Amino acid sequence: MKIKGQLRRITDIAAFAASWQATGGKPTAGHAAWGKARVHLATDVPTGQFEGGFVPPMSLKADTDSAGRFGFEVPDGFKPFRGQVVAFQLDSVPSPFPGLPPLPVLSPLYRCAPFKFSDVSVAEQQERQMVYIFPTSLGPADGISQAELDDELGALRKSLKLDKLRATITSSAVDVRAEKDGGDVRFKAHVRGSTSADLGRLIEAKAGEIDIDLPGPDFIVGLCVSKDDIEAGIRKGMAKLSKKVSQRLIADAEQRLGPLASLVTLSVRRSRHVQTGVRVIHLPGGLPDQQVPVFTIVGDPAIGLPRKLY
Repeated sequence: MKIKGQLRRITDIAAFAASWQATGGKPTAGHAAWGKARVHLATDVPTGQFEGGFVPPMSLKADTDSAGRFGFEVPDGFKPFRGQVVAFQLDSVPSPFPGLPPLPVLSPLYRCAPFKFSDVSVAEQQERQMVYIFPTSLGPADGISQAELDDELGALRKSLKLDKLRATITSSAVDVRAEKDGGDVRFKAHVRGSTSADLGRLIEAKAGEIDIDLPGPDFIVGLCVSKDDIEAGIRKGMAKLSKKVSQRLIADAEQRLGPLASLVTLSVRRSRHVQTGVRVIHLPGGLPDQQVPVFTIVGDPAIGLPRKLY
């Protein structure tokens, strides 16, 4: 079977919305060709569940042409399963190793609602589905502030019975340190757009490799603090914060789009660490005060239509 479509860039959101409503979903104004991008057709093969992962692990891949067109040949054996079209902006950065090609950078642009392959009709297979994308940006008020992060992790510290738990938003990550009974836990967390099949999840706060240094023999330490419990608790706390920010972004889109809000899907195309102030640290002994920058993490979304592609 065939799955094919074309990405279009919304250039004037007001003109596009008016044309969408006037034409019953076939707008003739306010958009232009998207150009080059990468599209994955995610599947829930073989378990019937969409697996986690920024790039869908069980997926077919295609690069669009200059007009934004893409297509997939789906094996007949996939008909009992589900699919989801996920589009990315494709950029690159220089390789850190001399002589090697640039490294690809993928930024989420669009996710449709999952659909059953068996529900895609013969007529729909012949038709190129149009996908419209409007990249937009938000302000610091819609982001994750240092104060908000402190509140969330304060509750987590109590639930895990940690002695200390600190998280600092830096210019590129979140530095986290936890302490209990002499044990020390450190890791960096990164916030990025979600490509989950759950369209209500817009961002993921991924804890990187967690370095846990525990004192004494393991059998003694195990009576005082569980490495697995700390790691699981931290990841759960960050997931809860991600859900809260996702709900905020969805509410913002509903306010902007009005009657079109129920038809769109959102993806966070990039996260920015924006400096929103400074914290003054007073040092003893007559030493000069130190000013530490304070950052907020802002997720810039891409609005996509339609939500339901098939």
